Amino acid sequence: MEYLTNPLIYIIILLIFWNIWQQIKLFSIQKKQTILFQGESAKNLEEIILIQKNQIENLEEEVRKLINSNQELIELSNTNLSKVGMVRFNPFKNLGGNQSFSIAFLNNHLNGLVISSIYSGEISRFYAKTILQGKSIPQQPLTKEEEKAIEIAIHGENTRT
Repeated sequence: MEYLTNPLIYIIILLIFWNIWQQIKLFSIQKKQTILFQGESAKNLEEIILIQKNQIENLEEEVRKLINSNQELIELSNTNLSKVGMVRFNPFKNLGGNQSFSIAFLNNHLNGLVISSIYSGEISRFYAKTILQGKSIPQQPLTKEEEKAIEIAIHGENTRT
């Protein structure tokens, strides 16, 4: 039993346990490494990281392009005539139905035009007026029907005059 009192034995036993623990940790790392490299053509982690970096840079460029395209589409949509309002009316009380109309076409900045048609039996006359920021220019005053058509285009109401 003299060998149990020798401190060298305890150190050797401790080193054996330490070696077993290190082998378990190494096996765990190898298992994770196998999962990491699975399906990849790269031979080492540095190549995989460089491939991922390049893919991320490409994706960032694509996202920048999409953001720019989206901004261009937003700006373009603000200039498209997207708001419409129409009013039908009878300018002559003694003649038939509501054959006359005013129709407003506006964009998101409330710029556009209003077109009116006055029907009087055999003749129809058409008038077009410029609209800037929801209002007519001073040289082209609006009728109450044209104002109502603009109001409908702006607020989306479906009322008739």
